Amino acid sequence: MRQLLRSMASGEPVKLRLSGYTFKGMTRLALVAEQFGYVYMDLHQDFEDQCAIMLLLPDRSEHAQARAAANWARYPHATDGRSLPPDEPEVRELLKARMITDLNRQYSTRHRALVLLIPSLAGTWELWSEFKPENRTFALLLAGGFFVLSSSLIILRIALAQRGSTKYTRRLEAAGYTAVTDRNGRRRYYPPGRHLPGPDSLMFSANELGDY
Repeated sequence: MRQLLRSMASGEPVKLRLSGYTFKGMTRLALVAEQFGYVYMDLHQDFEDQCAIMLLLPDRSEHAQARAAANWARYPHATDGRSLPPDEPEVRELLKARMITDLNRQYSTRHRALVLLIPSLAGTWELWSEFKPENRTFALLLAGGFFVLSSSLIILRIALAQRGSTKYTRRLEAAGYTAVTDRNGRRRYYPPGRHLPGPDSLMFSANELGDY
């Protein structure tokens, strides 16, 4: 939290790399940022570094700037990471829904299955190669069982992610959020009654986040 508030002092876009993250923690970070003149823009997962990357942009609207000024006056010691404004449960849940939706739609179902299947194939091959030639029949059964089990878990994980994405999408649509399709074909949701903080600012791809 302290790192976030210090980074926001520059007035530039902020990219947070979060390891061992939870949606509760990430939502809290984004809510605090929005209380002090920034707006949540995107969330994606970096599989190589095993972390989540959150993009926050400065919100130049008069309403956001007025709220930020009022909060800095009310919480002058906010940079200690503890003296912070409370958040509203409904706002928190809707922001969490956006994050989950963004993360689940980072890749297509086919792409996600391939990414998850590679470790499963590698583990199956390693298990098979550990056995001597005279034990290959047993190794085949064991490796085959491992592959079936890991593949089943992958299918279950993807199915649960899709179910969660559908659930949160319905919640956002019911709350009047605007659906926007980015340049990669990913469907995103933006709060009702608010303008984008910058031109084409919802149109960031996962690779372009690295430019910030």
